[in-house]
Amino acid sequence: DLVTTGASNDIQQVASIAKKMVKEWGMSDKVGRVAISSGRSGPSFMGGGGGGGGAGWGSNIMGECDGEVERLVNNAYLRCKTLMLENKPLLDHLAKTLVDQEVVSAEEFQMMLVEFKVSTTDFSVFPEDRNREGLPFKDMPAMV
Repeated sequence: DLVTTGASNDIQQVASIAKKMVKEWGMSDKVGRVAISSGRSGPSFMGGGGGGGGAGWGSNIMGECDGEVERLVNNAYLRCKTLMLENKPLLDHLAKTLVDQEVVSAEEFQMMLVEFKVSTTDFSVFPEDRNREGLPFKDMPAMV
């Protein structure tokens, strides 16, 4: 569970997308269908206008936004970790093959998926809890 500097950009990207999902694209049932903008146009409900910038939203809604971003990031991390651990033999084989031949064709990769009996996972919405106990870090990074 050691999070290295090599993964820091990936974590920043996940956090950035989660933040946009909640604050710009209205993709949170808990926060609602709002776009909380930090630009000059101000906050708006989806399809409507508004004014005043991000400061126009109260601390409660901003706290809910932060909680939703944390929930999305934590659950994405846990889902990714599970998938990687479940498919470790395939990932090890893929890494060795790439070291040996530098390139893997789509057909070769498909054969590896069959050889290692990889199955698809059902898409499901992330659970409502933040799942902090399964993380190597317990709180969101200071910069999101």
